[in-house]
Amino acid sequence: MSTQDFDRRVTSTMAVTDPYAGSEWHLAKIGASTAWDITQGAGVTIAILDSGVDGSHPDLVGNLVPGFNLSGNNSDTADVCGHGTAVAGSAAARTNNGIGVAGVAGQARIMPLRVADYNSTTGGCSAYLSTIANGITYAADHGARIANVSYGPLAGSSTIQSAAQYMKSKGGLVFVSAGNNGVDENITPTTTLIAVSATDSSDAKASWSSYGAFVSLAAPGAGIWTTSKGGTYGGWNGTSFASPVAAGVAALMMAAAPSLDGAAIEQAMFSTAVDLGAT
Repeated sequence: MSTQDFDRRVTSTMAVTDPYAGSEWHLAKIGASTAWDITQGAGVTIAILDSGVDGSHPDLVGNLVPGFNLSGNNSDTADVCGHGTAVAGSAAARTNNGIGVAGVAGQARIMPLRVADYNSTTGGCSAYLSTIANGITYAADHGARIANVSYGPLAGSSTIQSAAQYMKSKGGLVFVSAGNNGVDENITPTTTLIAVSATDSSDAKASWSSYGAFVSLAAPGAGIWTTSKGGTYGGWNGTSFASPVAAGVAALMMAAAPSLDGAAIEQAMFSTAVDLGAT
């Protein structure tokens, strides 16, 4: 009798219908398909604090809930830079819907909170710390369990730390990008939020990723295939995309174990992350 004939327990791994999922190397790296057999993020809302979100994108529209424009103090959450749409898709583009990409937590809800404005001088978007902090507080008070802020580095800001601690006190978690400066940011570690650096497909730190003692986790952030403004798709690089990948994992865990608070989810993430060696 061969070893294949012995009775043994096996598990399934969900194969999604999203046509670009095969280009999303990070999904296999983090074991997403195995997790999806148990949880896809249903019942959890992720607040995306960014440049807005393309509300008509076919891979996002089914997961969107009402948000707010903290920068303009109105309800216009349209994406003014494109960055927010890509971040939102990394975390929670609709999974298994036969189009586009698969987000990490494809049944989680996306709350677009616009905190940034277009800067004609730099050709990109920027946000005030005070606006981001107000956005985190808004997320905590309006049902979001997770807030993602792909701007910064933010971890060294006492204003951001205070708002993140408020959300943590309500059972939530705040994820922030470590930065793309390729240096040790020399920021003092904090327990109020989760700072995420970026890895590539070889599990190496991306050359442009910031690092240091303040970093809580590393996650895939190089060549992340995701949603783009205007109903399109593309590959994006940056800790801006590592952070929502990690946030999506937290959403999966919260959906699977809704009784656990943010602190317990955080500890589970830290204790089960793959140790890549020397800090």
